Amino acid sequence: MSDDRQHNNPQPPDRDANRVLAILARLPRSTAPVSARENARMAFLNGSVVKGLDQTDSGEQGKSQQTEPPTHGTSSSVRRWVSVLLAAALGVVAVFWFGSQPQQDWVVKNIQTPEGISIPGDAVLSVGTHLESGFLTTGPESELVIQLGDKLRLTLLPGTSLSLPKPPGRWFGRSRRMHIDSGETYGTSGGQKLGFELVFSTDELEARLTGTTFAVFRIDVASCVCLWEGGVAVSPLVGDYGVVHLEEKHRVWIYRDGREPEIKGLDANETMKLQMTDDAGLADLPDDPE
Repeated sequence: MSDDRQHNNPQPPDRDANRVLAILARLPRSTAPVSARENARMAFLNGSVVKGLDQTDSGEQGKSQQTEPPTHGTSSSVRRWVSVLLAAALGVVAVFWFGSQPQQDWVVKNIQTPEGISIPGDAVLSVGTHLESGFLTTGPESELVIQLGDKLRLTLLPGTSLSLPKPPGRWFGRSRRMHIDSGETYGTSGGQKLGFELVFSTDELEARLTGTTFAVFRIDVASCVCLWEGGVAVSPLVGDYGVVHLEEKHRVWIYRDGREPEIKGLDANETMKLQMTDDAGLADLPDDPE
């Protein structure tokens, strides 16, 4: 049996073959894309199957060999990142909400002559009542002692009106303002720093408290801040005066008419009340239920 490839003088093609070759020669030449040629070259060198060649001009067979770019992995990756971002956002919201919640409440510790005392909310006034934030007043013969956890104890003397702030948050929202409209309020943090920012305000002044034992008065013509021990910075809201960093055992009067602030030592009555407030300190907290 012979092999035509071993013939030195192959037979010339017949006329039909010449006609087919002539027709093919007149057809426009098609050049494969650069990417396809590169893929084919690499496949030939590596001995692998060529995939993804662009055969748009090669008829139905080429079309059947086309492949679409993969999208499943991309969409899965997008969904995964969206889920991660959503979970992170929810985590931030949860942490912020938790960190903004108060750890301790305002609680009534003592009452004298409850007639005339008005507290915010619908709670019944009694020792141990937890107070909501809002407007708090004492009658002409009433006294009320309230305490914020183990941080601050306040005594409201007769005829006192003030806006009780919400307790500070655990981590966030720890700056609080208490506005006093009238009367006398004595306070102590029991010899320790508050651990949060507290500003007492009237129409005449703002007092930024560090601690520890102090008083704020408000009458028709002026407001006064007294300091037994600790630190307080008083900013007049009337007149053109700077911040007063009050020394211990002193008081400052800020007048409504804008006259210069008046700084003096404590008088005998103020000394007695502040000494009693300091000696009383903070009331003991109830034991946690087992």
